Amino acid sequence: MGDIAISGGAGGTGSDECTARLSDVPAGLKAVTADSNDEAGVGTMTMTGNAQAAHVLAGETFYTNNYKTKLTGTMTVNSLLSFSVAAYSGRRVLAKWQNPNQAAGKPFSGVIIRYSTSGYPGTTGGTQIYKGAGNNTAAGAWSQAYLDMPSLNTTYYFSCYPYVTIGEGEINGVVRNVTCKTSGELNKTFTASGSYTIPAGYTKMDLFAVGGGGGGCSSYSQSSGGGGGYTSTTLGYSVVGGTTLTIIVGSGGAGAAYNRTDSFGTDGGSSSISGIVSAAGGRGGGSKTGGSADMRSGAYCNGGSGGGETNQNSGSGADMPAYKGGNGGSDGGNGQVSYNWQSYQGCRGQGRTTRAYGSKTGTLYSGGGGAGDSSSGGYGNNSQGMGGAGGGGNGGLINTYTDKQKSATAGSTNTGGGGGGSTKGGQPGGSGIVLMKLY
Repeated sequence: MGDIAISGGAGGTGSDECTARLSDVPAGLKAVTADSNDEAGVGTMTMTGNAQAAHVLAGETFYTNNYKTKLTGTMTVNSLLSFSVAAYSGRRVLAKWQNPNQAAGKPFSGVIIRYSTSGYPGTTGGTQIYKGAGNNTAAGAWSQAYLDMPSLNTTYYFSCYPYVTIGEGEINGVVRNVTCKTSGELNKTFTASGSYTIPAGYTKMDLFAVGGGGGGCSSYSQSSGGGGGYTSTTLGYSVVGGTTLTIIVGSGGAGAAYNRTDSFGTDGGSSSISGIVSAAGGRGGGSKTGGSADMRSGAYCNGGSGGGETNQNSGSGADMPAYKGGNGGSDGGNGQVSYNWQSYQGCRGQGRTTRAYGSKTGTLYSGGGGAGDSSSGGYGNNSQGMGGAGGGGNGGLINTYTDKQKSATAGSTNTGGGGGGSTKGGQPGGSGIVLMKLY
């Protein structure tokens, strides 16, 4: 208020020397003011404030209807009843909190969540990742929000505190602290065709596909095992949670039925994932009765690892050399073809590893099928070709000079192994497989 002269004192201060008016003087008090005409007038100012301590920030002072009584505010931000964070999927975690119960002088607008990897961040440290009221604003109710963290398999420290927005800015409430570790890599194995939806919280994937193995052939004189399924790898492919992928797992090729003439196993089926990665099936085994057994032209038994072959040797009776079945290839190598007890390169493999994701270690896939012996000779010295490591089936052993016999075997299921060849019927190749790594 401006200058006033309070009545009752001696002296000669006049109204013209004052700037305050009677409306600036508390009601009931007398004073000489600018509008009291040099006489003591009665003040008319009244205090009509109706604020309560709960309406004013705690620690702040104020007056209401009594200018002689200074009051102190008690208003604080209402406290959360509970707070938790749990791993949800990949980098994603689920934060939950229980809203405060309604209480006078304790407002609540929402929560702020901050995180750190080196300790609880409180209200100023770390990184703010969320601010809001979640999915439920009712008093005392549970609310939640999904948070996508930077890294997998990492322990994070979370601080959560309530806040209220006021005219002068924002005030914060009591901090609650929790820790949570995000999930690690997610490895998926698909042994049959279908679909798969990428979970939330993953942004990259590695893919590995193995086609079905080729079926083994059948021939009176010569036979070959089926080629192992080809393999294919895609690394670091970007994905979005909620995307649905189509998975195709190639079937193994059928083995050839017994036939005294040219006979071929069926090629294996291709494996793929939504066109992102695709691996062809191995070629079925073949034969050429009475002709050259060099089957390296690519017409049959090539694959991820090549199938083994049988070569019909010359001679007769006791002088007839053994009819050996060539071994199937492994780890992307070629199969073998035997001639006069010597082994030569047979059907071609892909020339690179058939281990998952192109790794130098781990499980082998796509072994080539072994070739069967020839039923037309060997004078008891015949031998079967063995399937290549990684699921290749063994060739059969049957000859007319002895009673020893061994049936050919199929390529192993979900390996892409080629089926074994035999003079008495080839065996089917093994089905393929698809592997996925999400991170």
